[in-house]
Amino acid sequence: MKKFFVYIALSLISLGLFSGNIETMTDSAQNYFMQTRYVDALQLYDSVSNMGYSSSDLYYNIGNCYYRLNDLPNSVYYYEKALMLDPSNSDAEFNLNIANRQLKQIVEPLPVPFYTRWGMKILNIVSSDAWTILNIIFLVLTLAGIALYLFMGRIALRKLGFSIAVISLVFFIITAICAYKSSVVISENNYAIVFEQSMVKSSPNADAVNSFEVYEGIKVQVVDSANGMYNIKLADGKEGWMEMSDVKMLAE
Repeated sequence: MKKFFVYIALSLISLGLFSGNIETMTDSAQNYFMQTRYVDALQLYDSVSNMGYSSSDLYYNIGNCYYRLNDLPNSVYYYEKALMLDPSNSDAEFNLNIANRQLKQIVEPLPVPFYTRWGMKILNIVSSDAWTILNIIFLVLTLAGIALYLFMGRIALRKLGFSIAVISLVFFIITAICAYKSSVVISENNYAIVFEQSMVKSSPNADAVNSFEVYEGIKVQVVDSANGMYNIKLADGKEGWMEMSDVKMLAE
């Protein structure tokens, strides 16, 4: 038992040191960025990322460094990763829109049904982690309401407990659905960013007929893969095959 507590203590100390080191490095990177030393800032942010740490803010800052270095494909890639972790990151969304407008190729998306738009807006109000936290909070409130209803003698308190339990249960179900949907969006993300100007083929064969061309920075959906090529789909509905080496998956 003593060894167990020693292990826990050492783990907490290591975690504290790790968190402190991350904070020091990101603060230094931010100072470099403010001094327009974008390469130095990027190197520090990359070091933080290589340590296994990830967050929407980290990817947003990496995207900013690449944008200042005129590397649009990488800036788009990291803004998209920031939004993948936290869709409510309005700064990342704003900068992504700016970067997208500067790309060589503008892809006009197909119309999306209103109910799908509304659903995504609700889902993107907060991050996946925030939905999970809210879900736990409403679970606790539901249980607390049930406890009040079952164990309190006063009628007023029992009525209050019943109301709390019913309302919290409704929100518990809603947040559970949102937390699940949000986690699925992240875990099953099959989008990629084009990093090399490429000719999209009609089939997974280098000698196949050319269908259309894509340029650096464009976001594509990966539908399938074969023979070292991805079957990709653009937001405007165009579809074809391109080399795997020409794109980078957002889930990487």
